[in-house]
Amino acid sequence: MKDIGKIIVIFMIGLLGLEYIVPQKKYPEGKKINYIINEIDAHYVDSIDINSLIESSIEQTLKNLDPHSYYLNSEEVVSTMEMMQGSFEGIGVEFSINRDTIIIVNVIPGGPSSKKGLQAGERIVKIEDEIVAGVGIKNRDVIQKLRGKNGTQVQIGVQNPRDTTIRLVNITRGEIPLHSLDVAYEIAPNVGYIKLNRFSGTTFQEFKKELESLLKNHQINNLILDLRGNSGGYLDQAINILNEFFSGGELLVYTEGKARKKENYFSNNSGSFKTGGICVLIDEDSASASEIVAGAIQDQDRGIIIGNKSFGKALVQEQISLDDGSLIRLTVARYYTPSGRCIQKPYSEIEIDSDNYFNDSYKIDSLEKFETKSGKVVYGGGGITPDYIIKDSTNILPGMLLVLYSSDFFNNLIFDYVDSKREQLSNINFTKFNLSKNEKDYFLTKIENWLIMELGDNTDNKNIKSEIEKYNQNIIHRLNALIIRQQWGWAEMQMFLNESDEIISTSLSLLKN
Repeated sequence: MKDIGKIIVIFMIGLLGLEYIVPQKKYPEGKKINYIINEIDAHYVDSIDINSLIESSIEQTLKNLDPHSYYLNSEEVVSTMEMMQGSFEGIGVEFSINRDTIIIVNVIPGGPSSKKGLQAGERIVKIEDEIVAGVGIKNRDVIQKLRGKNGTQVQIGVQNPRDTTIRLVNITRGEIPLHSLDVAYEIAPNVGYIKLNRFSGTTFQEFKKELESLLKNHQINNLILDLRGNSGGYLDQAINILNEFFSGGELLVYTEGKARKKENYFSNNSGSFKTGGICVLIDEDSASASEIVAGAIQDQDRGIIIGNKSFGKALVQEQISLDDGSLIRLTVARYYTPSGRCIQKPYSEIEIDSDNYFNDSYKIDSLEKFETKSGKVVYGGGGITPDYIIKDSTNILPGMLLVLYSSDFFNNLIFDYVDSKREQLSNINFTKFNLSKNEKDYFLTKIENWLIMELGDNTDNKNIKSEIEKYNQNIIHRLNALIIRQQWGWAEMQMFLNESDEIISTSLSLLKN
């Protein structure tokens, strides 16, 4: 009976698959991964892309370290470097694809397309000999066709909406700036406002230029620095900007890691705004370099932090380039605010559901107490907690409006309006623009009809009408903002939005006191 049992076990193993026993092989210490990859390449049953296997292995290895260490292949490196270096090479237009047609939304002043007389609202229907209208072209395809090395040429076919003639334009590609500063202006008498969207290689240069202009032309003695939505970037750019706000010898930040000695960064007394009032605005998307700025301002009692608790990223990445043009970004140190705080969020909390974020975002670790320069208690743990917490209520919208705002219908509604009135709108300043009562009624009726058609099967029509009536001011405000964005630009839209921003108005009140 025992023999029969053995036979059954052997038979069952055979059903699971035949196996060969390969003699144990030795490999040099630390070369286990290379050995496994080579064995797979040599013996695996099917043909495989070994390079793809290697790249996915690298990605997973880095992912296992922390959420901020990662791998970029050579193509990803090019696009990422453009964003961080502050420029790319192309023809100098901002476009959108509307109803399967490439529409020029903005022509960058002084760029190659501007010099050739291209205008906002014109359609790009050909690139080289290829028809690109009505063929389902995607954004990435347009970018790939229009971008290229500085000095190379591309021919495009352009059509004006008022004329069916296609004119061919030869454009020599050039270097196009990617600005990290969205807008800078005098928001109130003697109060400057600067909004940064990231910390790239040109951020301090952009910031310094606009700060000096505000000081010279408007004699500002207070500054609102808006870092909401700014996910960070280069450490040196954050330090250079902080240096503008401090006298010499003040600790701004320090970094330290297992293989990196503690390094302190101090101000050098060369700043141009060492005594004026400062408000720094942050939110849950402010991270890394943004938190370095906010943390130093708060710990040194240099200004006021307003808004929502920041993201909580206190890790420093080092870029390691590889021979094939790819690279890895490896976490090598942590940074600490002047009081000694490491505001890194626990890795388990980084992938947090947005619906729960505001419920959990103000938990603090009461055991991690630190003191600012004046003795005020601040806490460690995930993120910078503002001195004045103001939640942005405009982000809390019913699902119906989220469906509307993310729809092609809503984008087309705005595009069609601007496209039909582009000449009329070009004769006025954006500050004079406002939708008329008839236009507002027209838009709200179109939106109501669309939502009833889109959601009618699952939502009571009375409820749709009620929601539109309840949120009609929000809808009209968003329409105004996006029309301004498309006709006049991003900076103008930001200035418009600031007029009704509760966090901005609170900042202005605090700076007066």
